[in-house]
Amino acid sequence: MNYFIGTAGSGKSTLTGEIKEYVVNRNPEISAITLNLDPGVRVMPYTPDIDIRDYIVLEEIMDEYTLGPNGGLILASDLMVNYLDDLKDEIDEYNPDWIFVDTAGQLELFAFRETGPLIASTLGFGDIQRSVSFLFDSNFVLRPNGFISTLLLAASVQFRFQKIPLINILSKTDLIDDNQIDMIINWSQDFQALADSTNEREKGLIRELSMLISEVFVQMGSTSELVPCSVREERGLDFLFGHLQRVFDNDESKFY
Repeated sequence: MNYFIGTAGSGKSTLTGEIKEYVVNRNPEISAITLNLDPGVRVMPYTPDIDIRDYIVLEEIMDEYTLGPNGGLILASDLMVNYLDDLKDEIDEYNPDWIFVDTAGQLELFAFRETGPLIASTLGFGDIQRSVSFLFDSNFVLRPNGFISTLLLAASVQFRFQKIPLINILSKTDLIDDNQIDMIINWSQDFQALADSTNEREKGLIRELSMLISEVFVQMGSTSELVPCSVREERGLDFLFGHLQRVFDNDESKFY
């Protein structure tokens, strides 16, 4: 079971649908399903096999509790815990090899409220192995400041889901060139290079704050490997799928 988490527009929903299709087309004997945990989404690039919206309707929550869109989303996300048994029953009916979970576009709804880790631990029942994939939006992390900001979010998510392996994904790499991809990957592997780029490319208060934060990561050492991926290129899905296989010991678990 892999949870896709990231900022709005980072490509979670598209990647969820495409990786499922990739897996089942690669080997028809392998079953995969998608699970949507965003109660407020209206248009999706794929049709979820299991959908929290079958149990929670955002508009009804807003009407019943006299809430606006933001308050309604927060309450709807918190109410998801009431339907975990229903979701588990649906998962049991599918009995899949792979489960790809699409979380809310608003990162904080799943990652930073108590319900997110609770849902992840509860749905990870039995012999289901779990991972969290955090998406780095390639367009946003082209500058050191954007990369550092996203790296802080990824570290926060890793802290919130401490017992679950974290995979960092550089998403939408088809929108940038190879040199830019190499630069971002290098920043993720060499924080001193990140600090040097920050010193060269940022200015004023942003530069000073970014330098301080980058120094923290220099002291912390390495983080999870940053995996480049584009749903427009099969090799990108090949790379991601191979990484998922390495994370999970598929010889010991039905679900991976």
